[in-house]
Amino acid sequence: MSRSPNSPNIHKVARECGVVLRDWQYHSPTSRRARECFCKPTVREIGRRHGEDHLRLVLMLITGSSINAAELYADVLKAVSRLLIANPELVRRPSLVSDFNNVDLGALRRGARSMKYGMATSDEILVALRMQFGLWPYRGEAA
Repeated sequence: MSRSPNSPNIHKVARECGVVLRDWQYHSPTSRRARECFCKPTVREIGRRHGEDHLRLVLMLITGSSINAAELYADVLKAVSRLLIANPELVRRPSLVSDFNNVDLGALRRGARSMKYGMATSDEILVALRMQFGLWPYRGEAA
């Protein structure tokens, strides 16, 4: 299958980040390994919307620590991507990588999944990340 001209090369970006993209039907929660990603459609959508450089940063931030490297779930990818897009000043933050390495993305994801507020898990994770990075309370465009 050939890519369209504006379609990101997700396999190349993933390889550069040490991430292995696998087909969803091979996913097994009990045998999941760090740096394995079973959500190609989400990876492709992030790359298509925001470009390969943004996708590369999202993957690198998530896999920056050994604990977080196992958190390549669609809801985590979406939340991290949306955090960076909504807060471009974070990308310029010198401590961004170490700040992300100090966040337990797995704990945030498990906590978000346990919430019963009727929000998407990625939205719950995004709220938690905003709090972790001192971007709360959110005041919107009018602030």
